[in-house]
Amino acid sequence: MALVMWVLTSSPFALMFAVLGPVVALASLVDGRRSARRERQRQITETATRLDELRERILGRENRLRQELVSRVPDAHTLVAGEIREVVDGWLLGWGRLPSGIELVSEGAVDIPQLGAGVSAVRQAAATVSGAPVVVPVGSEVGVESPSIRAALARSLVIQAAAACAPGTAVVTVPPGEDWALELPHRVQTGDHWAVTTDARRLVRVAADDALRLRVRIDTDAPIPVLAHVPEELPLDRPALLGSATALHLARRLAHRAHQAGWRSDAALPGRVSFSSVVEMGVGPRVALGMDPDGAQFVDLTTEGPHALVAGTTGSGKSELLVTWVLALAAASSPAELSILLIDFKGGATFAPLAALPHVVGVVDDLDERAAARAVASLRAEMRRRERVLAERGARSIAELPSEALPRLVVVIDEFAALMSLDPGAEPVLADLAARGRSLGMHLVLCTQRPAGVVRDAVLANVTVRICLRVLDPADSRAVIGTALAAELPADSRGRAVLGQGGDARRFQVALADQDDVAAVIRRWSDHPRPEARPWLDPLPAVLPRSSLPGPEQPGGIVVGMSDLPHEQRRAPLELDPWSGGLLVLGGAASGRTAALCTVAEAAEAANAEIRWVPGDPAELWHALSSPQSGRVLVVADDVDRTLALAETDTRDDLIDLIRAAARDSRRSGLAIAASARGVGTVLSGVHSAFEARILLRMPSRDEHLLAGGGHLDHRPDRRPGSTVWSGAESQLAIPDGPPPTPWRFDLPELHLRELASGRWGIVASHPAEVADALRTLGIGVCSVEAHPPGELGSSGLGVLLGDPDQWLGAFGALGAIRRSGRMLMLGCASSDHRALTRSRAPLPPLGGIDEGWLVTEGRTLRVRVRRA
Repeated sequence: MALVMWVLTSSPFALMFAVLGPVVALASLVDGRRSARRERQRQITETATRLDELRERILGRENRLRQELVSRVPDAHTLVAGEIREVVDGWLLGWGRLPSGIELVSEGAVDIPQLGAGVSAVRQAAATVSGAPVVVPVGSEVGVESPSIRAALARSLVIQAAAACAPGTAVVTVPPGEDWALELPHRVQTGDHWAVTTDARRLVRVAADDALRLRVRIDTDAPIPVLAHVPEELPLDRPALLGSATALHLARRLAHRAHQAGWRSDAALPGRVSFSSVVEMGVGPRVALGMDPDGAQFVDLTTEGPHALVAGTTGSGKSELLVTWVLALAAASSPAELSILLIDFKGGATFAPLAALPHVVGVVDDLDERAAARAVASLRAEMRRRERVLAERGARSIAELPSEALPRLVVVIDEFAALMSLDPGAEPVLADLAARGRSLGMHLVLCTQRPAGVVRDAVLANVTVRICLRVLDPADSRAVIGTALAAELPADSRGRAVLGQGGDARRFQVALADQDDVAAVIRRWSDHPRPEARPWLDPLPAVLPRSSLPGPEQPGGIVVGMSDLPHEQRRAPLELDPWSGGLLVLGGAASGRTAALCTVAEAAEAANAEIRWVPGDPAELWHALSSPQSGRVLVVADDVDRTLALAETDTRDDLIDLIRAAARDSRRSGLAIAASARGVGTVLSGVHSAFEARILLRMPSRDEHLLAGGGHLDHRPDRRPGSTVWSGAESQLAIPDGPPPTPWRFDLPELHLRELASGRWGIVASHPAEVADALRTLGIGVCSVEAHPPGELGSSGLGVLLGDPDQWLGAFGALGAIRRSGRMLMLGCASSDHRALTRSRAPLPPLGGIDEGWLVTEGRTLRVRVRRA
């Protein structure tokens, strides 16, 4: 390029570029090499620093992991000194360097000599954990080749396994000469190996089998390295070895702890304990439930409670324990000091013998599903009542009151799981009772087969007395008493239980009570009545006489039954006022409709009201609603739907209007109506809404119940006669004291056919020939309306004009004359015939029989009874 430029420009300066180019390239090369050496040196220094930091982090992690592993794997000394529990991670062999499960992998080869040693040191630090506990899984068989350490290592493993078992639940096998093992709180036998076994599994076995070759297996997912087998080169810096003297000391300490926890040999427990042998030992709430090897086993709900939990599988003796407990409490305290509420969700047979105790304020069973909700409402009300009593006395708890000022209440619930499934709303109430029961003097005794998932933490947190009979799953036993001891109880020892309290577990045999024991406790308190302030009122009786009802509280009201108010711990009179909009009683067959109306009529009559009892006759109902009255009148219409169905269409409409008027204007007019019906469909569809008060008895189906205005939860196919829901409360209607009222009859005027001999008469009959024969028999002249000649009506020789409705409609002159100055008698005619002939749209009284008719005179229509003979 410089030569080309020289040729083009002829300038010698262009040739200087040819000289400067190589000089610049050489200078750039020298400078780049110097910069690369400086950058490499900087990277080496920085990498070395980062390696040091990484090494410190790895060492810190190793220290934390080591501390965690050591704290989670106790040695024999720690196990014996601590709480008796099962070690789930394995048995400790010793402490050594174990792989950590971490591998450092570089992206490429390290070719820097200065960093090679540092990288190797970091990799070694990350790959292992020094001083880590070396364990074998529970149930392992360990073969130790070295006789010098075999016995010492086996002692350590046996002590660990024995300490992890509940007292008396394991079998320890040791070689001859290891007498220290006899001090263990377990059954000891001799053999050619070392082992600890239970009924469920083998915990550990140590043998002198040289064929066992041991390899290390590291599970990186587990927080503690676990050996599948002990390796031939034991990776232990410090083995966990025990000498005979140390093992004897630890065995004695373990036995002492078991003795303090209440452990005794099963041989010392009695096979059967009678209730009479322990009943006299109880004082107040502290009662004896059975016997342990040291004597009576006491439980005190006031000092050790306030609440208790009883668990056990079917057939273990839970019900017998509850009966014994209730009977012991009743024997030790008077009814004025103690009340007991029994809730049995196994059919009610468990507590049936105890119902006669004066302490028992109620027995609830699962035969009535609503009894559970009623019990819960009563308990909530009882807590409020006790709070008021404490506030009035200025006391903070029941302990500050005299023993008889406020009796303690013990609520015993058998099959607690069934109660929770039947009434989920009971849980917050029981949780509140569990939290405040100690100060209020209320105690819970809950019984269930498996408490896990049934008894919530809010309740369990306040349950300190726990009794577990035999269970199948060790987890169920631990959930109740904190140990698997109850799962190891023999299957044939019914009534054998474990009391868990304050971290201790004590076996005892439950005392059994029989009918003679129950009778003896009842006789003991036979002269002590039940306290007046009861936390539980008996359910409403099925038969409630009206004479037992209180008087009305409101002017004009009548009391016809009682309402159950468990949330207020009282019963309220079912009071209503038919003169405030009428009353409609709805119910299916045999639901008590008629009896309810009889009670209403009897109560209204006692309140000086006139009763018009209408037994299903449309004509009588029409007159009962339209006849004048003096004072208050109550029209009682039984089966009003059937009555309306019997009436003609036009008459039915008139009756419906009268019923509506009686219900709407009852307070002003003094005429009220109380009716009953099977349902609100068909003929009642247009009138049932006029009634202000409605009593809904048992309906045939849920759909009819809802159609009648009932609540979705109030329908019960098994509702007894007279049972209803009034203002949201379960209620029972009373039965009348006397016989049903006498049917009311309208004073019907009579008309004899002889009276037709004088005056101007026209007869409209559906069968004119029969009427004509009757009149001729009486000597009365009869003239057909069709043959009536023009002239004066009723002139000499014409007699009575007679014809059917069509003939009268065709005789315009005779019909007009009768309307103006005569009288018309209508026999066997329909209401439409009456309207056509009289041109009247006024309500027409219905006829009650074939001997009745309508007498039309002076523009009025009267219902009359016609006498022919």
